[in-house]
Amino acid sequence: MDTKFSVALHLLVFVAESDKVASSENLAKSVGTNASHIRKITRLLKQAGILNSQQGKSGFVLTKDKRDISLAAIYQAVYPDKALLHIHEDPNPDCPIGKQIGQVLRPTFATIEDQLMRELEEESLADIIDKLYQSTNTNTDHN
Repeated sequence: MDTKFSVALHLLVFVAESDKVASSENLAKSVGTNASHIRKITRLLKQAGILNSQQGKSGFVLTKDKRDISLAAIYQAVYPDKALLHIHEDPNPDCPIGKQIGQVLRPTFATIEDQLMRELEEESLADIIDKLYQSTNTNTDHN
């Protein structure tokens, strides 16, 4: 799996919490990537109705309260119509395992994907932000 989901979470936390303008350039600096990559991800988040930008104004804004944006919505925004687990293509149909492996794995993979989406649905962007602040406080307390 690539890192689009974690990058999307990172940039959404930035948009929600930073006092800096959430421009592609500022987001890229925070994430540690280039502005082009950020624009690809923000485009997906805009298409999903999670982010917005205004013509003539710099930066992005959330379209909803951070408590109302589930991790599932973010995941589905950056991976529209993409299955998490894939069954290899073209197994040998003459092999007793190759002939059956797809139909054996499909229900297991579907169960795993359903469980992931249920877990992601239970957490919001606000939960991630709360964990970030808890982590920051914990790290500060130990110095």
